[in-house]
Amino acid sequence: MTSGEMDKILAKAADRALPRGAEAAAIGRVEGAILKDLRPVRPLAPAWVFTLSFVALFAAAAAASASALGMHGLPVLSGLQRGLIFPALLATAWLAAAACTRAMSPAAGSRLGGAALVLAVGVFPIVFALVFHDYDARNLVREGIPCLVAGLCVAIPTGLAIAWILRRGFVLDWSAAGIAAGALSGLAGLTMLELHCANLKAIHVIVWHVAVVLVSGMLGLGIGSIAGAARRRAVSQPC
Repeated sequence: MTSGEMDKILAKAADRALPRGAEAAAIGRVEGAILKDLRPVRPLAPAWVFTLSFVALFAAAAAASASALGMHGLPVLSGLQRGLIFPALLATAWLAAAACTRAMSPAAGSRLGGAALVLAVGVFPIVFALVFHDYDARNLVREGIPCLVAGLCVAIPTGLAIAWILRRGFVLDWSAAGIAAGALSGLAGLTMLELHCANLKAIHVIVWHVAVVLVSGMLGLGIGSIAGAARRRAVSQPC
């Protein structure tokens, strides 16, 4: 007996065992069970929309909080100081915002959160050293702690708002997303301090104002790592 004859015998046996249309009916039932709860998913907006939204959130948080606390720092800055500090803040914030946007999509490209954090922490001490020249360290801690606290009080709510937007995407690496969100929210706190703080001592600004970005980035990394681990545990648990 050949294999072809065997196939014919099995096909005839299947036809006698199952009524005509049984296979189609079974497929229909399976499709119905799978598809009945599916709903169309609204596609994400273009990347530039989210990047612009993150930058707008950064600017709004910094400006609103500085207005509430008082714009004491802006009037005492010279034109040169403003021309160097605020464009650098905006450029770095744009990079951090792009990093947040990329974290929302698995195929968006290389992660930029770490680069944005390193750039902010590395560049701004140089910028501040160029525009501020008073290195008097008296009362360094007493004058610095309030600025660090004020900056973090701006950065933390901003980071929560960024995380809310991030959840609208499909974040696979919450650690990378946390660094990006922490860098951007820390830059909002730093910008607020440059608008609000009238202390132009170079050592004060380099240590305490930049520390807001560093602490926010580390907080973002820690919270993102915890969120990612919790998500992995939830996925790995049997139903």
